[in-house]
Formats: sequence, C-alpha cells, structure tokens
Amino acid sequence: MLAALWWSARRAHAAALQQLQRAQSTAAAGALLSAQNAAHLQAVASAETAAILLLAPNGTVLQLNQPAQALFARAAAGHTLLQATHMPQLDELLTQALAAGAPADRHLQINGQPHHAFVALAGPAGQHGAVLLVHDLTQLERLGRARRDFVANISHELRTPITSIRLIADTLRHLPDLDSQRQHSLLEKIAIETEALGQLSGELLDLAQIESGQVQPNYELVAARDLLATVQQRLQAQANGKTLRIQIEASPVLRVRTDPLLLERTLVNLLHNAVKFTPAGGAITLLARVEEPQLVLGVIDSGNGIPPLELPRIFERFYRGDPARSKGGTGLGLAIAKHAVELLGGSIWAESSGAPGAGAAFYIKLPFP
Repeated sequence: MLAALWWSARRAHAAALQQLQRAQSTAAAGALLSAQNAAHLQAVASAETAAILLLAPNGTVLQLNQPAQALFARAAAGHTLLQATHMPQLDELLTQALAAGAPADRHLQINGQPHHAFVALAGPAGQHGAVLLVHDLTQLERLGRARRDFVANISHELRTPITSIRLIADTLRHLPDLDSQRQHSLLEKIAIETEALGQLSGELLDLAQIESGQVQPNYELVAARDLLATVQQRLQAQANGKTLRIQIEASPVLRVRTDPLLLERTLVNLLHNAVKFTPAGGAITLLARVEEPQLVLGVIDSGNGIPPLELPRIFERFYRGDPARSKGGTGLGLAIAKHAVELLGGSIWAESSGAPGAGAAFYIKLPFP
C-alpha cells in the first residue's frame, strides 16, 4: 500500500513541482509566486482530491488547494506550515525532508482519521521549495479490510465443497469395489457440492457485474401484481412441498416503471429465503402498495424471524447470522438484492422482532410510478 501511495504522490506532485521550480528558480527564498504561475499551480492542485500545500524553502505556505483548506481550517498563504496546520508532525516531516535533501513520508492521525503525508522537494535540497500532499486513508483502509474479509470468506466458502469432493473422489478411487448403491450415493453428494460451487460462482459474477456497472436497467412500465404473480409461480412448487401458503396483496391497476427482470430476480431471491426459513404450514405474503412518492414491495413470512441485532448486517456479503438458524446458501443473495435495488434507484431493508413465529419482513422502496 505504501508503494502505491508513494507513486500516486509522486505523480500528483510532478506538475506542481515543475511549476514551483520555474517560478522560484531565480527568486529569493520565500518569494511569493507570480500570478501566472499561481494560476497554473491552482489548476494542478484543484484537480486533486488530496490536500496539497506548496511551500517556500523556509516553510512558508505559498498556496493550497480546497481540500487542504477544508482539512486545515485556519491554513492560509503566508503562514508557516506549523501555523497553517497546527501539526508539529507535519512540520517535523518537512524539516526531515529538507535536512536529508530527499522526499519523506509518514502516517498520522488527523481529526481522528488515518492519513498519509508525503513531502517532495523542488530543486536540489529543496532550494526551490517543497510540496506537501496529505491523503485521507479512511476509505482506503475500509476497502483494504473489505478485501481481506472477502478473501477470507470466499476461501472458507470454497474449502467445504472442495474438501468434500476430494474426499469422495479418494473414496471412489481407493475402493473401486463399492456396491452400486453406495457409489450412487457418493456421486449424488459430488453433484450437490458441484451445484453449490456453481451457485457461488454465479452469485459472485452477478455481484461483480452489478458493482462494476456492467448491468444497466432496461426500464418499462409493468403491473406490480403481475410481477408478484410471476415471482409466486417461480417458487410455488417449493412452497407446496412445505404446504406453505403464498398470498398476493396488490391492486391490479398498480403499475411501476422499473427493470422487470432485475426486480423479478430480486423478489425471487427474497421469496426463496422466505420459503426456506418458514416452517411447514406457514404463510408468506407478497405485497405492493403506494406510499407517495414511492412504491413499496414486500415479502413477509411467518418464520422464526431475525434477531434485531443482526438486522443491520444481513445485507453484507457472506453474512449468515446465528449458525443455529443458518440453512445453507452462499450468504451473497441479500448483498446482490441490495445492489440491484440501489441500481434501480431504490432502497431495501428488513424488519423483525426475532421472536419465534413472528417472522421477518423485507421491504423495497422504488420511485413511483
């Protein structure tokens, strides 16, 4: 990460340093920039989201961009670096760079958030000044944690089916005289684990395509009740197998402008979960109603519900909650649903008391009509 920040900082400084050298190559140390060069530098600095401060050889701030003004509220041209930032760590970093005649960098906390500061020098030993660039690492660290969590989770999800398939394959290889019934049973297990791998790879692909912008909604006006009826038909066989009742509450004249295929996939995902977690003989409701200026769609079951403390996390990738309540799956379905709904300009949330039999309700809000 440090290497990436180093090169990013060097690229961000290059144009500014060149202008600074030109502006001060014949000026006395600490002289202010000409109006023309200041304009050039402002254009360079304005293109950066990081905080940039242009410094004279004596440490006086010559110019700073808007992110620097936001980060250091009292900073202004003409101040020393310490006066501008009230951060001895940055002043020490500049002193270190000037003394060594080489760039310097460090990590530090600013307003309680992680940042990375980088000082580059203009001219030998900084005789033409320096540029200080400060990156906010909050988002970068969050992404780093998400990446590590993702790798750990996907490794865990892959390990179980792969291990199972390997053990079954070893059994078949070393015990070739197994009776046909036993062989058939083992092959069925391989098929089940292979299907799980296929589901995982498919859902990962769906999630990646939505997050990367490869999926673009195709909007059309559709009847909400017809959409819910299609979703019901997709899961009716599974519901019948558990003697579950699926009922629809929606006006036949209610219409919504949306991507019917994307919304249908999302509702099927929610209904599949409802069928899976609702005990035999239970009921599930699919509803659509208007709450101006939005349309609300709901999937409400009579299952065991979701503990309230878990509700904020259920849309995270691979999150499954209490293992005692888990019934398989990849843990990606609700994450995909959330991204799909947001792609359609809506929002999704869940409600549940967590009490046995109280069930869970998943709601989607979309622009209406």
